Amino acid sequence: MIIPVYKPIGSSTHLLAKKAGDLYQTKATHTGTLDPMADGVVVVLTGEDRFKKSELSDWKKTYEFEILWGVSNDTHDLLGLTTEIDEVEVDDKKIAAALLKFTGKITQQLPKFSAKRIDGKSYFDKAKQQVAFTPESKEIQIHQLKLIGSDTIGKQQLQKKLQKINLVKGDFRQAEIHNNWQKIISQLPEKLIISKFTANTSKRAYIRSLVRDISQSLNIPATTYSLTRTANGKFAIKDCVCLM
Repeated sequence: MIIPVYKPIGSSTHLLAKKAGDLYQTKATHTGTLDPMADGVVVVLTGEDRFKKSELSDWKKTYEFEILWGVSNDTHDLLGLTTEIDEVEVDDKKIAAALLKFTGKITQQLPKFSAKRIDGKSYFDKAKQQVAFTPESKEIQIHQLKLIGSDTIGKQQLQKKLQKINLVKGDFRQAEIHNNWQKIISQLPEKLIISKFTANTSKRAYIRSLVRDISQSLNIPATTYSLTRTANGKFAIKDCVCLM
């Protein structure tokens, strides 16, 4: 079976596949992971359809994501340790112009904190242990990348969002990251700028890497504030079953 499953924030893509396998009493796999702090469509394959994984992994993915400006961290999302803070101003026209560099075929370096494996260990484990390595770069396709607009939020809204870190299962340095955010929150301006985007991508595209590269292109510290995979191939969120 080919089963579109909704992954909530904090859950594991691998655990979703296992739950589907348990539910249908068969072996199961999935066509691609979603970050712990992301939600949205995951395609789970059971039975004989597991052998179509390579083919079905080629489906295009559609995302909605938000960038928080003025803060950078080592994971390029909220589940990371701060590397830079700055009080910034952003210009939507400059952001839109920067996006042109990241549309079409591009070479993208994977995030150091990711599920990719090297020498039997995940990038995440190596990065967490501060082992020196160079993440792999891959050619990907960004079919469409669009800025929806920018707005501001207050610190209280950010604090509420950060509570979702508590939903994350597994060892992702949650306590250390929570303490880090509490230390820096007073250094942030009262009003924080958030920009919202949509993207349609090929397989193996990392939105966190895209956010990192946009940040570097504009020379403005930034991180991923939210990430939702709204579609995976022909399946949208409305088509998904909920297992968790």
